[in-house]
Amino acid sequence: MENKLGNQLRNLRIKRGISQEELALRAGVSLRTVQRFENSETTPRGDTVQRLFQIFGKSPEEVLDWSMEDNRGFLSTMALSGLTFIFSPLLGIFIPLILWLNRRGKVTGVDDLGKKMINFLILMAIPIYLLRAISWIKLQPSANGDISLNGFHDFFEIIIWVNAITISLAVTFCIWNAIALFRGKRTFWPISIPIIR
Repeated sequence: MENKLGNQLRNLRIKRGISQEELALRAGVSLRTVQRFENSETTPRGDTVQRLFQIFGKSPEEVLDWSMEDNRGFLSTMALSGLTFIFSPLLGIFIPLILWLNRRGKVTGVDDLGKKMINFLILMAIPIYLLRAISWIKLQPSANGDISLNGFHDFFEIIIWVNAITISLAVTFCIWNAIALFRGKRTFWPISIPIIR
């Protein structure tokens, strides 16, 4: 295991064009620690290993072949789970969230997919629930107990259009990315705010 981790660390470092000195400085360890680890002379403590790999946005488990499985079928299924957004935007967020939390660290690529997908779906759900809240406020009775529907018809059309557009976008990108994942290609989730990091 230590040989694999040391080799993977060296490969990541060289690939990113980072010197051993720079890696040691960023990780807060000595240069000798990095050298010994890369040359498989020693295995650093767990927190040191974690810090070294975090520089590259990875965990030690991710870089070991035996700890992560390639499962394009699961990734495609996870992307398709976002289709539940049609029935309820919250359901369309929670099902992929549960799948992501259950399999992150076990399936290659699930962490990145989960974050991007859930952030995208949250962003799609915001206008839907915002307009629902506004419509609820508009339908509250006035001081004399009357409910005024003046202008509500136009507002109701806006709600319908916003729902149609956001649900269509969510469905389109869930299907598009499920197909891309199944074919082993990169995913594309437009407009997402990094709510989950």
